[in-house]
Amino acid sequence: MKWYEITVNTNSESTDLIADAFFAIGCLGGVKIIDKNDVLDALKSNMLWDYIDESLLKNSEIAKVSGFCSEEELKTKLAELREIIESNRYPAGEITVCEVDDESWYESWKKYYAPIEIGRYVIVPKWINYEPKEGFVKILIDPGMAFGTGEHESTKMCLMLLSDVEVKDKDVIDVGTGSGILGVAAMLSGAKSCYMCDIDSVAVKAATENAALNGVDDKVNIELADLLTKEEKTADIILANLTADILIRLSSDLTKHIRKGGTLICSGIIHERKQEVIDAFIKAGLTLVDAKKMGEWNGLRFIY
Repeated sequence: MKWYEITVNTNSESTDLIADAFFAIGCLGGVKIIDKNDVLDALKSNMLWDYIDESLLKNSEIAKVSGFCSEEELKTKLAELREIIESNRYPAGEITVCEVDDESWYESWKKYYAPIEIGRYVIVPKWINYEPKEGFVKILIDPGMAFGTGEHESTKMCLMLLSDVEVKDKDVIDVGTGSGILGVAAMLSGAKSCYMCDIDSVAVKAATENAALNGVDDKVNIELADLLTKEEKTADIILANLTADILIRLSSDLTKHIRKGGTLICSGIIHERKQEVIDAFIKAGLTLVDAKKMGEWNGLRFIY
């Protein structure tokens, strides 16, 4: 099978946005970022480096973000990537495609994944035999799937915020579930039920497989649906790792779905839109009780 590398030229400030676009279209193996400023920042740190590839210091001010896909997926992935970049007006220049020489790449990328501790959770690639430390909840994940593996800052912040919430015996909604990692985390933490929905059929498939991988598939309800069309669904905890625009759209009707005294955890919010999202949920009757920031992203926890 042939594999291809798609590369987008951008600037240092936008690498996370472009990387998130690659995650959204489901490029296997994550993304690769080449940015001279990352190397310069590393050199300014207190870490000792035995070797630095000098070619990285000679790069222009253009940063490069790459994702990988099979030959069969290439045309579709390119179209989806361009649509996300154009519709969100991400700063992006030339998009190039080249064939990956190493035919064993599909398997070799696995060696770069390791368990990740986030709050009270530890995300473990499914092929690694790993027992977490006492008090941690292990979540098995297939990083080759689309829509969130625990690597992205927005997912990490949701899990960190969820770590501070009493989940046991609660009803949970995971809207825009993606890989299902948040809903699965809630169930493994003792939630009574979890309704997981997404408007993308690929995400629903990934969430279904990850729920089965973690042994909670018989306890969750996963649907191809928009939460706003499901007025009968209510919960004690709502998880929403989305975007600012979708969160603001959701906010006006959210009180139909969250029970009094309940918790909303949301993320996927860039710095420039953070206050807009906060204002929208406060207007809807919620109170902000916690906020986290990682990289270009923000995570928020509200109570109703």
